Amino acid sequence: MASPVPVSRRPDFTLADFVLAVATGFVGVFVAALLLSPGAEPATLLVGSLLGQYAGHLIGLRMVVRRRGSSFGALGLHVEPSDGLYLFGGVALQIAVAAAFIPVAELIGAEGSNQALAEQIPTIEGTLLRAGLVLSVALIAPVTEEVMFRGLLPRVLRRWMGWTWAYVLAAFVFAVFHLLGVTGGSLRQSLLLLVPQLFLVGLILGWQARKRRRLGTAIFIHSGFNLVAVLALLFAPEAFA
Repeated sequence: MASPVPVSRRPDFTLADFVLAVATGFVGVFVAALLLSPGAEPATLLVGSLLGQYAGHLIGLRMVVRRRGSSFGALGLHVEPSDGLYLFGGVALQIAVAAAFIPVAELIGAEGSNQALAEQIPTIEGTLLRAGLVLSVALIAPVTEEVMFRGLLPRVLRRWMGWTWAYVLAAFVFAVFHLLGVTGGSLRQSLLLLVPQLFLVGLILGWQARKRRRLGTAIFIHSGFNLVAVLALLFAPEAFA
């Protein structure tokens, strides 16, 4: 049985803390773009911006736990060796979710990807850039987003509702958060396809986080889920056409 990580019983974290963690990510994107532009290739700018975004989120989270006299452990960041097996669960989840929403995609006449990031990934060439992309999407992003959306945000929302609804609302915010990467002409498609998919994934990740009282399994599920998508976009982009 997994050893639960002690969690602060007082509602120390506030909505301002979550906003800070989100905002610093966009500051990171701006800083990365400023450092790389002008002259950087689009692929370099994309990977650099992703790394900058998640570095920014992590810096913001670090600021939050320090100002509250807390720790990442209090947000559930604890990983055990056996959690690695859940990577395969994330792979299976990606395949299952994609298959389950095929009828919806056909019903609304969805064409191609509805995220700018997914449209840009197939254009990335070079071993170093591709490795940086996979590292960002399949490792750094899962850790960062799980701490934000299954660690910090439910503890903020717990001020006003029970744990179950806190994780449900956090899953919805997680899904809507990914609309930030949607191109303007795909908003309808994203609302009908992307948001429900990610909301379902967020519920599953929240269920794991709540059940285990730590984020290890959720991180690896998230990692496997993202890994399938990024590898497919890199090596089989025609599947998203």
